[in-house]
Amino acid sequence: MWRVALSKTTRIALGLILICIASPANAQERYALVIGGLGGAPDQTSRIASHLEDTYNAFTGPLGFARDNVIVLAERALTASDYVTGESTADGIRAQFAELSGRLTPEDEVYILLFGHGSYDGRQPALNIPRRDLTGSDYAALSDELTAARIVWICTMSSSGPFIQALSGTNRIVITATRTGTQRNQTVFPTYLVESLIEPAADLDRDASLSIKEVFLYTAQQTALHYETEGHLATEHSLLDDNADGEGTRVEALDESGDGYLAGVTWLRRTQIHTGDPTLASERTALETQIAGLKSRKSQMGSDAYYAELESLFVALARLNDRIEGEL
Repeated sequence: MWRVALSKTTRIALGLILICIASPANAQERYALVIGGLGGAPDQTSRIASHLEDTYNAFTGPLGFARDNVIVLAERALTASDYVTGESTADGIRAQFAELSGRLTPEDEVYILLFGHGSYDGRQPALNIPRRDLTGSDYAALSDELTAARIVWICTMSSSGPFIQALSGTNRIVITATRTGTQRNQTVFPTYLVESLIEPAADLDRDASLSIKEVFLYTAQQTALHYETEGHLATEHSLLDDNADGEGTRVEALDESGDGYLAGVTWLRRTQIHTGDPTLASERTALETQIAGLKSRKSQMGSDAYYAELESLFVALARLNDRIEGEL
């Protein structure tokens, strides 16, 4: 009996699409820290510079981030550029994390993107930066200093796979360009990652919103298509982890895994609701996050307990959407 009710409730909850394009309502403030490593050669420095500038323009343009909330660090040769905040040394990175820590509230979101060359010594992954590199453990410790509703890490470089184990945690999403630390070839993943931030086709369900899951799906699929079109064996296989188990999932296995649910309700751009009660959007986000967390734990629960809790959450979401519709 309850399975029939669930299906009906699901249709109600998913059928209420409230559209008015604006910045996401699921965070009080959104911040982006974009870090570019050493190019090592003029053409590589130019490539990294292009990714950094395009990412900055996407965040401050169509994605609606406040300009003061988008920080770009790069090697010294690029620091004169208008979009660059400072140099991407270990001290410079630590200083920006410290500044972010002082600005964040528990309702905020942080997006951290790494561009450049990655390395792996068999124990720790790293982004190659001027002077001493920071390891995965270093970045994990810096993440622990941030109090935010959600932290999203996107590591676009070679040998980035082990960042999954280093950075995985509750309310964190970690995306890497490679599956392992031994995939050392230069990645094409960052090209399509940057493209996903502005490309309308990345909105896979055509709802005028852009989730982190859609960003991952688009980027991973376009990366795979690149190798297929070129007739080359793929030398990178991207991963996503958002259920805090430290085990990333490849795009082709995402639907059968416990990963992807939190990323699916984390929005870089979202259709926003405008009502007389500003708490309604926050309540909807909280319910969506609870549903995502429950779905990620499905394999750990008994079937009856899972579906009973899922039904309860969908009923609550449907009732909330009724309230929201009444406010419009």
